[in-house]
Amino acid sequence: MYQVFINQSSITFQHFDSFSDRLKNYLYINYSDLSELEEAVDLLKNSKNALHLVFLMKEVEIQWELFKRQFEIVEASGGIVFNPLNEMLFIYRLGKWDLPKGKVEKGESYDDAAIREVEEECGLVDVLLEEKLMTTYHVYWVNEHQILKPTHWFKMRVERDQLLTPQEEEGIEQVCWVAPIGMEPIMNNTYASIESLLKNITS
Repeated sequence: MYQVFINQSSITFQHFDSFSDRLKNYLYINYSDLSELEEAVDLLKNSKNALHLVFLMKEVEIQWELFKRQFEIVEASGGIVFNPLNEMLFIYRLGKWDLPKGKVEKGESYDDAAIREVEEECGLVDVLLEEKLMTTYHVYWVNEHQILKPTHWFKMRVERDQLLTPQEEEGIEQVCWVAPIGMEPIMNNTYASIESLLKNITS
C-alpha cells in the first residue's frame, strides 16, 4: 500500500483484497487506468476540502511505478527525535507544526541526511539515530511543475539537554519539545502527512 498526500488530501494505492474494514471518510474506488489517478491529482490540487481517495487495484507495484513517472522525484529525510523525558521535537514554520526534515544531498545517505537536517534546523549536536520508521509521500508544485517528494523518516534521540536554536533562514520560527500529553495542539495544526506519520508511530 502507498499513500500520497496532496495538500490535506490523499490518494492511496491498495490491493483490492488487502483490507477488511473501510475507513470512515475515505472514498473507495475500483481502479481502471492511469488517467483516473491523473484526474485525482488535479482534483486534489485544487480542492479546499480534505478528500481521501483509495484506489483498489490488482497490481499495486506496477501502477505505483507508472504513477511516479508523472513527477520529478525529490528525495528528503527527516527525524522523529526524542529526549530522555520521552518528549518529541517539533518545529513551527509557515504557520504549521512540522518535524525537522529536508532534501537529501547528492551522494548522501538517507540516514546521514536525516541527522544533518535535524541538527541544522534545530541547533542540536550528537543526535543518535535508532531506526528507520517509514517513508511518506507528498506532491507539490513549483511553477506548475509537479514534484513527488518521498520523505524517509528515522527515529532518533538525544541523551542530554541542549539549547534549541531554530534555523531562521529556513523560515523556522520555533523549535520545542512536546510531551505526549501535549500533542493535541500539534495534531490540530499540522500537515496531513505528518498527522498520519505520528498516528502510525504512536498507535
